[in-house]
Amino acid sequence: MQDSEKRKAIEKFLLDIDVLDDIESRLANFNVFETLGIVNTEIRHSNVLSWLLNPKENHGLGDTYIKKFMQEVFYHNQFNLTNSNITLLDISLMDYYTFYIRREWRNIDLLAFSEEHKIVMVIENKIWSKESKHQLKKYMEIVSKEFPSYSKVFLFLTPNGDTPSDEENWLTIDYNYILNTLEKTVALRKDSISQSVSIFITQYIEVLRRYIVGENELERICKEIYSKHQKALDLIFEYKPDTASEIGREVHAYLENHSFIIKDKSNKRYIRFTTKPIDMKIEKEGSGWTSTNRIFLFELQNYPDKILMKAIIGPGEQIIREKIHFLAESKPKLFNKAKGTLSGQYNQIYSKELVSRKYYEENDVEAVKDKVIKELDKFISKDMAAIEKEVVDHF
Repeated sequence: MQDSEKRKAIEKFLLDIDVLDDIESRLANFNVFETLGIVNTEIRHSNVLSWLLNPKENHGLGDTYIKKFMQEVFYHNQFNLTNSNITLLDISLMDYYTFYIRREWRNIDLLAFSEEHKIVMVIENKIWSKESKHQLKKYMEIVSKEFPSYSKVFLFLTPNGDTPSDEENWLTIDYNYILNTLEKTVALRKDSISQSVSIFITQYIEVLRRYIVGENELERICKEIYSKHQKALDLIFEYKPDTASEIGREVHAYLENHSFIIKDKSNKRYIRFTTKPIDMKIEKEGSGWTSTNRIFLFELQNYPDKILMKAIIGPGEQIIREKIHFLAESKPKLFNKAKGTLSGQYNQIYSKELVSRKYYEENDVEAVKDKVIKELDKFISKDMAAIEKEVVDHF
């Protein structure tokens, strides 16, 4: 594109002020979480979740939120609750006013228990961070010792349903559980909550949608703006000083040069793809992950301080998910993260660090881009090729 064309594209975008009205109206509203700079702070989200789960708190929701949350967890994971003999019917009939909620008890993020019903629920909350070594094992041992006769539910909560180190005992849940349950609860109890509580919860929902789980409506508006002013915005993005975007563009360009690779729905942080042979073998019976309905995808995780390569089984038809997981378990040297039972919505069966945190810190963006492409090339020619062969043969 010539310089004159670039200038015209920018001028056209700047003159079309109305196109930004929808997005500006959404972003201009005051939000206490944004103002305090705590949208990605684990401890603040844990505090809010503790407040919502406690039926005796001053939110006016009573026991509706904790009941809906427990029902959601048990409904989606009832076949994976190895430490609990509680049924979905039991969950629906419990008296939730008998529950006590504890924050940072023995360093555990959230603990909910009922002496009457002999059940304890543990939530380890991670916002863009990883678990410490032996952390989950330690918490399990503490809870097992302190609540020996209780049914136990261990939940590993992350924005995208990351897999815990102990998949056998910890269930994977993502922040959609929190968001969906909260919206249902507010709809049911809207007449019993105060205006101040309503404003607080509305702002929290906005934060979850915008920063944690994604917002479909905001995404739609942005896509419309991009469609109308693609040339101008591409030019702006081209000169934007954003390391993750630069790396993402480099990876996308690399993948496009490989005709056997099919790119899936992605963003600068999560770049997803599969191969044509795999795509022909595994049915598209997924749900709730990407709009392509693929169940199995490779995902390059482009974090601000490191870059990882994962192979992930997403949510969808259970028979297909189990078949992929069975294959992965049978080849532990190749599928290095396939262990334990298939649990939760997302299951990592392969993981490799392409760029370490140390390398990221000690080198500039050009060196990091060169490193990630070099390591990605190794992955595609070796491990991905081997995974592709196993999948094609197995299916």
